[in-house]
Amino acid sequence: MFKRAAVVFTAMSCLTLGIVMSAGLTAASGASSTLTLENNTGVTFTDNFNPLDSSSFATQMSVRSLIYEPLFEFDSLKAGVSYPWLATKYAWSNSGKTLTFTIRTGVKWSDGTAFGPADVAATFNLVSSTPAANIWGLPALSSPATVSGDTVVLNYATAEYSNIVAIAGTQLMLPANFGTLYANPGTATVTAPIGTGPYVVGNYSSTLVSYKANPSYWGGAPAASLINVPSYASNTDAATALAAGQLDWAGNDIANVNKIFVNVDKATNHTYFAPGSTVTLEFNVTKWPFTNIAVRQAVSAGVDRSALSIKGETGYEAPATSLSALILPSQAGYLASQYKNDIKSTNQPKTVKSILTKAGFKKNKQGYYALKGKVVKFSMEDPIAYSDYYADIQLMSSELKSEGIDATVDGVEASQWYTDSANGNFDSIEHWGNGGTDPYTQFDNWLDYNNSAAIGKSASADYGRYHNATVQSLLSKLSGTDPSNTAAVKAATLPLEKIEATTLPVVPLLYGADWDEYSTANFTGFVTASNPYMDPSPSDPELPYILMQLKAS
Repeated sequence: MFKRAAVVFTAMSCLTLGIVMSAGLTAASGASSTLTLENNTGVTFTDNFNPLDSSSFATQMSVRSLIYEPLFEFDSLKAGVSYPWLATKYAWSNSGKTLTFTIRTGVKWSDGTAFGPADVAATFNLVSSTPAANIWGLPALSSPATVSGDTVVLNYATAEYSNIVAIAGTQLMLPANFGTLYANPGTATVTAPIGTGPYVVGNYSSTLVSYKANPSYWGGAPAASLINVPSYASNTDAATALAAGQLDWAGNDIANVNKIFVNVDKATNHTYFAPGSTVTLEFNVTKWPFTNIAVRQAVSAGVDRSALSIKGETGYEAPATSLSALILPSQAGYLASQYKNDIKSTNQPKTVKSILTKAGFKKNKQGYYALKGKVVKFSMEDPIAYSDYYADIQLMSSELKSEGIDATVDGVEASQWYTDSANGNFDSIEHWGNGGTDPYTQFDNWLDYNNSAAIGKSASADYGRYHNATVQSLLSKLSGTDPSNTAAVKAATLPLEKIEATTLPVVPLLYGADWDEYSTANFTGFVTASNPYMDPSPSDPELPYILMQLKAS
């Protein structure tokens, strides 16, 4: 699931506000057909809308789905709820090894050409045959996708029931010639994207990208005829813009959000922080000291999750309570009793000492634990612009150092962090999980080395390179379990819970919120707690669905 950068509000100078307004944004007060949104800060804008490139503007700002759309839209807040989009239905057969989509008719690409089953088949064939293009970690096809009338048939070597969200809901559809038009589709620069979505690129600049309504959109005209996506170099800028009424929709953790935004106009200003994923400290398990399980266990015991929740996440994200890493409460039905409340909210220095001394570690002259001369030393890398995560790793560094673990802070630019995370170029990172209503979605993101890559090459999952054959087999079993058989899904989940809880390739920290601040001054119809029809954040892949539910105020 895409993380929204945290924002801490402080006063902003008139000069900075003037710069923001001169970039072409319209204030969000009063009727307007322009909707201004942001969901990330500290990103260097590039004139690149390639949905397969992790370094592109569209990817790092998570606005790919304004142009490129999925086959289905899935409500990650409600198990089993989905909405037909570019496909009208899907069906499993062959014991979960064959998936057939019926493709919507009457859809056009933004250049006026017809969209159809051939484009869908070509998209899946490209992703299956080109690892660099498989950024969502789809399972490989056992044979090329085939077209029959208005249907597309996908065949897999094993049952893939649990991968339906990635296949149908996350993978965005591309024109059939995308793979031939761009020799290296995973890294190509796409300045004139052609999609089926409700918007097309209007204007690009390094400070503001605008999208205009696609006049031939199959779903009709969206309420907002123009979408503005501004660049904010700092979290303070984004918070001030929201407080000043320059944003209709934001996706950030904002300190004092009620004071600076909601209470300013309770009739129009709202928030909805839905439970979205488990935030973890992800370890690069190919590197010392995380090749040692005892170190991973000690780090988990040494973290004060209550402090992270209150001081780092402004109280909006609850401390994780289970080492299984399942999201609570949405995945509580799959949680084994032995892993309920097996995490203490505060740090446990005595437990840290016990774990490491039993494993043979001793403190050196500097007061840090070492094993055969190798010190327990590592860095935690996160963007300075993500002030909640940056505050979190600073807190963890202070805690762990006091407990004899030399954990340092590595604050970087957001763009560098995205690249380093994908390439495995880190010791550890705090990162959001994939979320979802089923356990497979999260475990697959953290542990599926089929979707990983060698260090130095971009991976779509398993950033820490936890290459474990047993886990891989368990993931395949869970994916191949019919989701309608709840008892079987729970039984297939338990071994993964045990491995996660005991070996900790990732350490659960918090239950992450899907950040969402919105104003109804210009538009109504946003996701609310009473109507949670979709993940509420302004991000992929839910953007087109939510935007098509909005109405002008």
